[in-house]
Amino acid sequence: MINTEELKGKDTELLQLSSCIRCGTCKALCPTYIEDATEGMSARGRVILLKKYINGELNPSKILDKRIFSCMLCGACNSLCPLGIKITDAVYEGRKNLRKFNNRKLLSFFIKVAFKKISSAFGLFSTFKNIIETSPVNKLQPFKMLKELDVKVPDSTLRDSVSISKVPRPRGRIAVFAGCTVNFLYPHVGSSLISSLNKLNYDVILPKGEVCCGAPLLGLGFEEDAAELAEKNIKMFKGLKVEAVIGLCPTCIYFIKDEYLRLIGEGIENAIDASRFFMEKMPDISPVTDSGSRIVYHDPCYSLYHLNVSAEPRHILKSMGFNVIDSENGCCGFGGSFRLLYQELSDSILEKRIKEYGKADMIVTSCPNCIIQFRSKMKDKQIKHIIEVIDKAIKGDKNERKR
Repeated sequence: MINTEELKGKDTELLQLSSCIRCGTCKALCPTYIEDATEGMSARGRVILLKKYINGELNPSKILDKRIFSCMLCGACNSLCPLGIKITDAVYEGRKNLRKFNNRKLLSFFIKVAFKKISSAFGLFSTFKNIIETSPVNKLQPFKMLKELDVKVPDSTLRDSVSISKVPRPRGRIAVFAGCTVNFLYPHVGSSLISSLNKLNYDVILPKGEVCCGAPLLGLGFEEDAAELAEKNIKMFKGLKVEAVIGLCPTCIYFIKDEYLRLIGEGIENAIDASRFFMEKMPDISPVTDSGSRIVYHDPCYSLYHLNVSAEPRHILKSMGFNVIDSENGCCGFGGSFRLLYQELSDSILEKRIKEYGKADMIVTSCPNCIIQFRSKMKDKQIKHIIEVIDKAIKGDKNERKR
């Protein structure tokens, strides 16, 4: 149980919950509440449970663990709270305190080790992936999830291929924060970013010392380990003389710019989402694709609720001649560890997006994890990262073709 004497008088995330008036505004966009309409699966319900836990009215239990760890940390509730309570920060704090009581200690331990040593973990997996795919270990998480998501692990990573890409007479220098998913699973997406930046006459730096942003570890309650990764990334990127640090994962960008401030008191100030950067820097282009192609742009939760990036990618797509059709916003259901721990609920949330996006010829997004989620179920549609579309447009391709 939380030691309330240690918390007394401190301005902590958990104690800020005392200002909650239980108005319920935060429930409106909560993806888990929309799917499972019980109070404990809503943002307000989690606030109430955390307050009772702090006050000693609730002891650690399986049901409390499920309620707090099933939050997707999307940030929708933060954007709605009339009092400005950062509910997700309180959930992070609650997970840190509940971590030692849950029954996932072994799985959490392996995930922690894997993300702290992600390059070594990927190297081992790549070396033995054929054995893993045909052995009984493939039935264990997270290997089972990789199989179910139909994730193809490439033989090499983005950072294996290049560390700096120069152009004649550069207008500036840009650093790329690759992120784990792009670096290890979708290196071609990172290559599209480097290519696009080179086309705009930027030198591009891809630091070899980048580590995981820390989001997966913080989400599982390993705050100290996440802070350790944050310090490594700050040290690496702070010394680079670059105009901007661009990422292809909105979660990564939010973490290295803003969440690091909470963790270690310093963030990467010039970190920016790729869509926002290209919206500002990309020259006007003529339509390069069939205007009849119906595109749905999917807003990743961290783009929508944390980075406030939504209009920019749609403007870019429309400027290319795409017919960007309106659709209802909603979470894809991935949510990092949520996909691993609550697969049935994750699939149910995804089904709503599949139905909503059924009328589109192509789904475009700016989150590699959303791409993983959609591709696991939607085999009949093109699903692309927006930087892939931008790269082809800058190169002057006349038609957007299926990869």
